[in-house]
Amino acid sequence: DPSIIESADYVIMESTYGNRVHENAEVREETLINIILKTVLRGGTVVIPSFAVGRTQEIIYELNKYYDSHLDDFGTTTNLLESVPVYVDSPLAVKATQVFHHNAGVFDEEAKDLLRRGDNPLSFSNLHFTQNVEESKKLNFSDEPKIIISSSGMCEAGRIKHHLKHNLWKRNSSIVFVGYQAEGTLGRRIRDGAKKVKLFGEEIFVNAEVYNVEGFSGHADKNGLMSWLKGSCI
Repeated sequence: DPSIIESADYVIMESTYGNRVHENAEVREETLINIILKTVLRGGTVVIPSFAVGRTQEIIYELNKYYDSHLDDFGTTTNLLESVPVYVDSPLAVKATQVFHHNAGVFDEEAKDLLRRGDNPLSFSNLHFTQNVEESKKLNFSDEPKIIISSSGMCEAGRIKHHLKHNLWKRNSSIVFVGYQAEGTLGRRIRDGAKKVKLFGEEIFVNAEVYNVEGFSGHADKNGLMSWLKGSCI
């Protein structure tokens, strides 16, 4: 009830990021790209635990925007990342991305403009969707620099746990968190600096570089929450 909010001396609101401000879109893209470049140049793998619906597609979209911004006069991408394969390794994420493709009519104007120019915002030449378990396993026995986007976002289940098992101990790899990590989850322990974690009954040392890019979070930050609250008072 807005009248209650207006008459209150203060309002207590439960939130995820009520005490911080997220990076803006430009900063988060630059941060992610710099992490990828740094990892690729030392021959490592970038592992991104990501929620299958929404967050994965957002990462794909941001990478596509980066490639588009680095086109030369002949329409060719002129940067190192064009040769680095990006794997989406999650059955649900693959199906969800297909749903996004089939519902382009409800995209925002920026995405629709890309489509009108013949650029699918959720596709680029070095993007691959794994189709089965065997293809997923092969990713962890390949020494090529690459990006793996896999669920679950908090590392509690799914294929991401296998990718962590094979990459956490590698000093040339990077783990990039792009979403909230709830207390008590494997993702939270890694993000908070655990030196080793147990995966499939084995203790795995955390030697990879660990990053947290909060700008991709779907939870509102302090400014977003205040804006919402002010709107509720009108």
